Amino acid sequence: MEITITLRNWLLNRIKNRKLYKKHIIKKGIVLKYNEITEYQNQAPPIISNLNREYRIKSPTVGIVRNGLRFDDYVYKNASWLFYERYLKNNNIKYEYYDIFKSNWIEEAKKYDIIMWHVNSTPAELNIAQSKIYILEHILRKFCFPSFHEIWQYENKCRASYLYKVYGIPSIPTFLTNSYEEAMAIINKLDFPVVAKVSTGASSSGVEKIINSGESKKYVKEVFSEKGRKTIYPYMRHKNYVLFQEFIDDAKYDLRIMIIGNKAFGYYRYPSKGDFRASGAGNYEKKEIPYEAIKIAVDVKKKLNSRLMGVDLLYSERQGKYFVIETSLFNQIDTAEQLKVDGIPGYYDISNINDITFKPGRYWIHELVMDEVIRVWYDASTNEQIATNL
Repeated sequence: MEITITLRNWLLNRIKNRKLYKKHIIKKGIVLKYNEITEYQNQAPPIISNLNREYRIKSPTVGIVRNGLRFDDYVYKNASWLFYERYLKNNNIKYEYYDIFKSNWIEEAKKYDIIMWHVNSTPAELNIAQSKIYILEHILRKFCFPSFHEIWQYENKCRASYLYKVYGIPSIPTFLTNSYEEAMAIINKLDFPVVAKVSTGASSSGVEKIINSGESKKYVKEVFSEKGRKTIYPYMRHKNYVLFQEFIDDAKYDLRIMIIGNKAFGYYRYPSKGDFRASGAGNYEKKEIPYEAIKIAVDVKKKLNSRLMGVDLLYSERQGKYFVIETSLFNQIDTAEQLKVDGIPGYYDISNINDITFKPGRYWIHELVMDEVIRVWYDASTNEQIATNL
């Protein structure tokens, strides 16, 4: 059962009684008791690594940031930290819980070689993460997931748009400006309807369709006003930028493709009736994904230099090509079956991009991420050791 950031905020704002909220998420199966998590995780076999024997150097100590609300002995069953923990336990790698929100976070960080933090997509936590990960990575020299580069582009559509343009990524045609005069001038040249987006927002929040020039002028004036425009976050205003995208009216679905290491997963998402937004609608289908789309996603991940990458694409039948909607570092993972072909769960092996093959199996993507981070840490540590001995 998926609970989006938008829905969670809605519930927290309207259900003032914490006990009622707890009762709701327990009933929906969104949270489980900590001692019940193992059964849920056993949808997929654990990943057992031989990295410590392969590299023959001391294994790292990992600090895990526990994300997600916790009620007494209940935890969100899909919280990433639970799966990082599972991997580390099964591979006998030392770890501790790291409270990065406390005042002693700098002193505590010195104990760890690797820091794992699934950062929530709210503007408040993103700001905290960017500030602290910069210190951890660039000054304390800690190995972080996400890295500063990864968190800088996460859940920020403006920054992502800059990167798409620089790297020639085939994204939806976009107009992005911080100039009021330019924004007003472009209105007469737009082919309506257009899609307007707020830079930060999950599950289609902050995404709306503007149908004519009158609406767009009102929108621009409000965004560039002294107070700016309201967003779903009470403490954040949409101010001093507009992001307009071409409305692809013949797209019947979008694709979410997730890539980690040499594995690709994915599924189809469909908008609800009367809406154009598939993200957050909850309408999924898992079936074979076109290799062309997988190759685009692999190329995007490589160009954006991210260890984990979720790429959302839509296909225009009229134009006969895929467009990148957006990219994301973290994705909602509720099952160990993130891809199915002919009803069989598995992944696409992309170790040879010219010979993509489907392989069966169930995997928790969070654990694959932990495995990839450990592997990259071993590579970096080995290279550093070699350089020191030269």
